[in-house]
Amino acid sequence: MLGFCGINCTECLAYKATVTVDEKLMQRVVEKFGEGKATRNDWVCLGCLHSESGLIATYCASCAVRTCAVEHGAANCVVCPDYDGCEKLRSLFEDEGGDLAQRMAWLRDAFLARTQPGA
Repeated sequence: MLGFCGINCTECLAYKATVTVDEKLMQRVVEKFGEGKATRNDWVCLGCLHSESGLIATYCASCAVRTCAVEHGAANCVVCPDYDGCEKLRSLFEDEGGDLAQRMAWLRDAFLARTQPGA
């Protein structure tokens, strides 16, 4: 399952801990990402595509990329007409590394090829 931004939620430790009900893994998530301010409930997550924010990690529910996609009714950021100039995505790609940017480039190319003649 890919999030709006292309992150693979099934590789996320919080998602894995939630779907496998792995308390030890969830504790590692809280310690690694919680910065001493979060609880287990803050990291219980079924992926950012859910419309109910109570089923999404607190951090992910407030993600600027997710918020933008939801506000625009986009199933994925690659369908957005502002994709190429999106600073939110550009910043995320810089933080997350090349694989995410490459995945989204492939998705964007495929989307444009299928929806825009001559693209």
